Amino acid sequence: MINEIEALDRLQRACVKAAGALSDAGDDLVADLGLSTARMQLLDDLAATGPRTVSQVARALGLSRQAVQRVADDLVRRDLAAYRPNPDHARAQLIDMTAGGRAAHAEAVRRKALWLTSVGAGLTPAWIEMASELMTLLARRAGQTVQVPDR
Repeated sequence: MINEIEALDRLQRACVKAAGALSDAGDDLVADLGLSTARMQLLDDLAATGPRTVSQVARALGLSRQAVQRVADDLVRRDLAAYRPNPDHARAQLIDMTAGGRAAHAEAVRRKALWLTSVGAGLTPAWIEMASELMTLLARRAGQTVQVPDR
């Protein structure tokens, strides 16, 4: 029987492997639409909330403003998003989806639903929900300051 440390180590490695495989597959799924996992994450946020500043999106996604800025600029270059004036702040523009961005996002969402149906075949909703809760808890704990014990 394995101990708690060994079990968590196996889980951590499995999570990293799964995250990479899911991200790569997600990228392949939407590449022909000019999208990627990172671009989809930003478009998903805008679809749910409407236009926002890059800083607002970064806070909501738990990412750095600079990382979101790079993705936002990339979406603008691809004509999938555009910067709009912000009535509440002269210098902090709003990022918003263009018509092309909305169309690409809608198609990506459709494809993702079909893909996830096949990925989840045979898994019960309860099992998926339990795994999701566990990943959320581990992410929160991993984000806390690491303290190395004295020797």
